Amino acid sequence: MGDHIIRQKTRVLYPSEYRAIRAELSYPHQLMLDGMLFSGTRTVEFWRFLDHPEWYKSSRKCIDLPRGSILKAKCRQAERTVLLSAWGLQAIEGMLTYMEKNRNTFRPMTRHGWSQALTAAAIKAVNRGTLDNLEGIVPKMTRKTWISWMLATHPEREGSIAISSGHDVATMLKHYTGLGFPQNEIQAMKVFTAGWGE
Repeated sequence: MGDHIIRQKTRVLYPSEYRAIRAELSYPHQLMLDGMLFSGTRTVEFWRFLDHPEWYKSSRKCIDLPRGSILKAKCRQAERTVLLSAWGLQAIEGMLTYMEKNRNTFRPMTRHGWSQALTAAAIKAVNRGTLDNLEGIVPKMTRKTWISWMLATHPEREGSIAISSGHDVATMLKHYTGLGFPQNEIQAMKVFTAGWGE
């Protein structure tokens, strides 16, 4: 712990910080956190995906976001394919299975509601001593975290990472590289990013 990474007022989580926050969430919220983190989608894209689970393509190990699903005004891609790691596949399949069995209770949240859930979990983690502080704990941290982890563990695949995340390469490299992750954290990241796009 300590030496946490903040970019644009947003925390880029170490794997240990991800685990600390996740441990304090309810089970449905753990599924949401995992789905958002390991897909690297924007929050609004993820909520739209929950309404359209057919966008998940298990045989291709990806989520196809069709035209109209990406609402960001400055987004360069009208549609895109989100590639998943082996861990991401498990996360998405587990979440979709749970969602199918609990349709009345597993619903997209407002950005404010999700922010409150993450903050409450982070406060518990701080009180437990597994997280050092609350700085940068916001919904978009999952996307920043995932892209950063991907670039730290698969630097030779920057083009594919950019396309999967909906960035152009120059913007992605400007915001997500050179963060100085400790080597032990990079090794921990590899567990989560293994098998990505394979």
